[in-house]
Amino acid sequence: MLAACATQQPLVSDETIEEKAQTEPEIVYKNFEPETFYSLMVAELAGDRQRYDIALRNYVQQAHQTRDKAVAARATRIARFLGARQVTLNSSLLWLELEPNNEEAQVIAATELAQAGRLSESIKLAKNLSEKDVDSLFLSIASRAEQSTDTQREGLIKEYTELLEIHPEKPELIIGKGLLLAQSGSVDEALKLAQGVLKDDPMNVPAAKLETNILRELERNDEAKARLSSMLEQDPRNLSLRLHYARLLTHDDIEGSKEQFEILNEQKPGDPDLMFSLALLNQELGLFDEAKALYSELIHTPNRGSSAHFYLGEIANAQGDTETALVHYQQVGAGQDFMLAINRASDILLSQNRLEDFGDQFNKLRRDFPQQEERLYLSQSNLLVRHAMLEEAVNILTEGLTFHTQSSSLLYARAMANEQRDLIHLTEEDLRTILNYDTTNATALNALGYTLADRTDRFEEAFELISEAFALNPDDPAIIDSMGWVHYRLGNYQQAITHLREAMKAFPDHEIAAHLGEVLWVVGEKQEAEAIWQEGLRLNPDSDIIPGVIERLKAEQ
Repeated sequence: MLAACATQQPLVSDETIEEKAQTEPEIVYKNFEPETFYSLMVAELAGDRQRYDIALRNYVQQAHQTRDKAVAARATRIARFLGARQVTLNSSLLWLELEPNNEEAQVIAATELAQAGRLSESIKLAKNLSEKDVDSLFLSIASRAEQSTDTQREGLIKEYTELLEIHPEKPELIIGKGLLLAQSGSVDEALKLAQGVLKDDPMNVPAAKLETNILRELERNDEAKARLSSMLEQDPRNLSLRLHYARLLTHDDIEGSKEQFEILNEQKPGDPDLMFSLALLNQELGLFDEAKALYSELIHTPNRGSSAHFYLGEIANAQGDTETALVHYQQVGAGQDFMLAINRASDILLSQNRLEDFGDQFNKLRRDFPQQEERLYLSQSNLLVRHAMLEEAVNILTEGLTFHTQSSSLLYARAMANEQRDLIHLTEEDLRTILNYDTTNATALNALGYTLADRTDRFEEAFELISEAFALNPDDPAIIDSMGWVHYRLGNYQQAITHLREAMKAFPDHEIAAHLGEVLWVVGEKQEAEAIWQEGLRLNPDSDIIPGVIERLKAEQ
């Protein structure tokens, strides 16, 4: 997590845009209709009362309705203040349309276009900006190209090359081109560009970031660390430089990284992102008291509060304090930790057999997120299956199917749960229902065919179903495994071995190993069978399938 942003370059700074706003002549609003005037007054009053959602909504609405440049400017600035990226982009583009020569509008629009990945549009605007504004934009555009296609990136490299012909000494263009080349795999050329900038300007931080990222990729970590350490000796107050150094150290020197984040927290006290990074490092090092102290401060911050609750829950859970863990998990809001927190809380409730609380939790989720209802029924049933509560899982899936009658996901999950309950007729019923809706559903065809091959003597019927699945998806290791298994059940041992070897090569797995080992054992290749089983147990030491096969086959001798 700490290293994830190591290659990101900052977009145009807040200071640059604020300076631009302060130097622009005051924009005069035109006379408005009473309804518009009332709406804008409500927005201003809402802003005074920190109801920024109302202020933003009204200003955005009136910007598009009145097409007034001052209203569009105000809407853009409010959206940007709130971090509403898409709204900022839309409002800034409207402002730019209404006032095409306004440099603040150009800077914000170009910045947001880069943030949104619309890089060719962003660079088109950047070309028209003054040198002061454009420098960081060229770095930002290049860094955002990571997710672009090869063709898009080639187009950007061409743009930067042409710009360098006009401005050959501009370091931001050189570094930007280096970033693009590195993303394209031309690391040697990119490294040469970065080191060329550093030769002329040894304290150029963006060039140092590019160089050290490439050196780390080339496994030359000592050189990368030496470069950043030397620069920090000369400029110890450079936060961006120290942050990059701290992130670099997370790869092979956690203690050193912690030391750097402690310095950063002293240099910029109260910064939630720096505090969060330090808390993560303390947690990884097992310094739970220090980590908890930082997380406890962060739970009151808007951007890090949910994550802080999640990790406080993780620490409490690891220490056996499940009630405290539950409290924290249940305070995690929407975001990247949300579903994982729900799963953790569910595991605690189910391990304590608190089925009513578990059910209430998911009922509330379905009320709060009705658009996710089907997915939530599936998640709830998966958790019950994981805790071997198969009947309860089937009941939840049946409830879900009353609202989503043709859901392949819910039908498939119920089929698999009933298979574990040895209710094969119900498994077959649900899988055939899926196939009634979708005759080319390879997953359902394979599952039904495998179930018939494994749990009944209807081998010919199983072979037909698996063959249909194989024709639809011949590279799926699960289907290849099923094909091998049904050949084994039909007595076609060599064909079975061929398919099972192919499946094991494509997807090494303990269940495939169990199948392949069994066929090899039956044909007399017992030494190889045992080697395959050992490989399967290495892949999954907790496998109960392989020991069961071994016990059964040896008992049959």
